[in-house]
Amino acid sequence: MCPWFESRWYHITKTSGLRSACFISDLFPMKAVFAQSPEPHIDPLFESLRKWLGQHTPTSVVVVTDPMTEKWCLPALNPHLPPGTQFLRLGQHGEKIKSIEHTHALWDSFEGMGMDRHGLVIALGGGTITDLTAFASSTYLRGVHFWLIPTTLLAMVDAAVGGKTGINFRGLKNRLGTFASPVGISIHTAFLDTLNAREMSNGWAEHIKHTLIASEEAAQLPWEDTMRNAQPQAFEEAILYSIGIKSNIVGQDPTETKGARKTLNFGHTTGHALEAWAMGQSIDLKHGEAVAWGMRIALKLSELNESCPNCASGDFDGVSRSLMELIPLPCNVPDAPVLWEFMRSDKKNEGDQVKVVLLDGPGRPKFDQEVTLTDLEQAILQLP
Repeated sequence: MCPWFESRWYHITKTSGLRSACFISDLFPMKAVFAQSPEPHIDPLFESLRKWLGQHTPTSVVVVTDPMTEKWCLPALNPHLPPGTQFLRLGQHGEKIKSIEHTHALWDSFEGMGMDRHGLVIALGGGTITDLTAFASSTYLRGVHFWLIPTTLLAMVDAAVGGKTGINFRGLKNRLGTFASPVGISIHTAFLDTLNAREMSNGWAEHIKHTLIASEEAAQLPWEDTMRNAQPQAFEEAILYSIGIKSNIVGQDPTETKGARKTLNFGHTTGHALEAWAMGQSIDLKHGEAVAWGMRIALKLSELNESCPNCASGDFDGVSRSLMELIPLPCNVPDAPVLWEFMRSDKKNEGDQVKVVLLDGPGRPKFDQEVTLTDLEQAILQLP
């Protein structure tokens, strides 16, 4: 048995459908990877997935899970899968599975089951599962069909949307990846009931990011109330809102060559640096927690940078305190020079220049802004 996951062959018996609603975002096939995707819509019975399976009759279907999603989420999906569906359960979960070793394990399994380019791989999990499975699928046989079913708030609002795949390499985030779109995305808000408070906060960070780069009223929005009250309807609206923002930006700049898509990296340069450092120290730090801190740094850098003349000192302190309260860091932050070494390896840099996204006010992102180690040190010192 491969050490990375367990493989089983299930023959699925059809049972009653799901009662909970889900959002579906159908994406175009690989040959039109970066076309604008349709607006998400409510689909309570995986109707889009079942329709696609009926129309395309894939030669094989495999579902990739981890121990958590197999236990809590797979039972909801099972009634809608065809007989003969195979299942690959990764032995671990979390950021550690975004590795070349786990990618090899998936490739080996695809090869062993005789998958061809007419098969379908379904990723059932959070952002790490969707990133890994999409990368393995998009590179095997130069691309097999894959369908994403995100099960965490982070994956629903961000990771599963946008046509990026990726794994980590040599301690650096998303160092290997492709631009490739799934044939569909099914988003079930009922899966949010399986998450604890920390996981919900983890996903909320990306929603706040989308709001900050797209809305001039971002600083006045009731993030804290939505998180504290945890009303399902509010989360559904937030998911749709985030998907709409990201889809619009991706539609303008699919492969991050024109600039617009770079704005989605707001908070991620320092956030990824903190995340990479934490991985090396075996510290349990979640992506959203790192990005929330990264946004606080980016907001302070915006106040200090001459390229953002509409920002005065302290303008973003209220937002920064909200981020700190809603999504607290579970660890201390290393000294700026330590983070700077990771930032110098960021894939968005040009030569020796470290480039970040700043805000010249809410809803006014500015990409490709050069910062220095001194700038980072000052921003950290002046955090509220």
